[in-house]
Amino acid sequence: MRNIVFLVIGLLFISNAMNAQNLKFKSKKLNPKNVGEKLVENYLSSEYRHFDEIPGPPPFIVYPETCTWFGALKFSKASKNKKMENMFEKRFFPLVGKRKELMQVPNHVDNTVFGIIPLQLYMQTRNEVYYHMGIDFADRQWELPKSSSKDSISNNKWLNKGLSWQTRFWIDDMYMITAIQSQAYLASGNKKYIERAAYEMTVYLDSIQQDNGLFYHASSAPFYWARGNGWMAVGMAKLLKNLPDSNIYKDRIMKAYLKMMNTLKEFRNDEYLWGQLIDEPQQSWTETSGSAMFTYAIIEGLKNGWLDKKQYTSIVRQAWESLVSYLDDDGNLHNVCIGTNIGDSKKYYLNRKKLVGDFHGQAAMLWCATALIEK
Repeated sequence: MRNIVFLVIGLLFISNAMNAQNLKFKSKKLNPKNVGEKLVENYLSSEYRHFDEIPGPPPFIVYPETCTWFGALKFSKASKNKKMENMFEKRFFPLVGKRKELMQVPNHVDNTVFGIIPLQLYMQTRNEVYYHMGIDFADRQWELPKSSSKDSISNNKWLNKGLSWQTRFWIDDMYMITAIQSQAYLASGNKKYIERAAYEMTVYLDSIQQDNGLFYHASSAPFYWARGNGWMAVGMAKLLKNLPDSNIYKDRIMKAYLKMMNTLKEFRNDEYLWGQLIDEPQQSWTETSGSAMFTYAIIEGLKNGWLDKKQYTSIVRQAWESLVSYLDDDGNLHNVCIGTNIGDSKKYYLNRKKLVGDFHGQAAMLWCATALIEK
């Protein structure tokens, strides 16, 4: 009996080792560490930026840069590059000094997500100043702001239901809200943050997930836009990764995540990626930011044992190889959809401009590179 137990343990160890090995890339061009370093170098070479489609300096740090900065911080930690970590911390200093106008205010879901930066800095430096800055962002997402009576009534409606006053039922909310609340949980150890994020996620899932596991851009826009769905995929994966097994909402979120992943694997195009409209792989152009987000969500699924390695390992390998081919020598990702509000036709989405080096894509590629090297 003891020999059988050791045999089973040994087979499990070999299986996990093989799975990890299958997510490694030997070529220098495809090596996630090399790719991540190129992406980091690209980011550090830039000044604080507005949305790529809007010229001029930003009025404050916008969420695509927040997501890229966060990915770069996580990559520096995963690659154990202290010098790189210090450079990202130094990038923060002007926001509390000579460039303080760039500091975000937690008055909107897209702005509140900025709190993930000081919270990550706290976890990497243990400087409590960062902790208090970041935790304030997370707390204020569930505290009614001072506003007009009309806004107060609307916001209070969500708070009375246990939801954030910033609830909108937009698909990107489920990255923005869950990211800051998960970070607050990891930094503080207080389960209230992760529990309210999980509850918020289930309410969104019950409200906006379609029968096939995907998400319309909006109820008035019944189109499966890639990056919009990417936010949901990443939000679920990151939340599941951090949720304690005892959480009462974890099974519900896992079911929704698996349903989405099962559908995504059926809609890859000839490049092993996903189109601007997910369910139109032949008619759509390859959209890289959404594709990178889906790839990240699948990587986490494989690493955490949620997905069948026989079905999904090759999907990650093929997607990563194809995504890297969209990077130029300066580390700019091509074919990133411009910022997109809801549209009224497939033509609207298919005719959207393709950007190069936009932070929506840079961030998602950094998440993938980090997940591939992170233990």
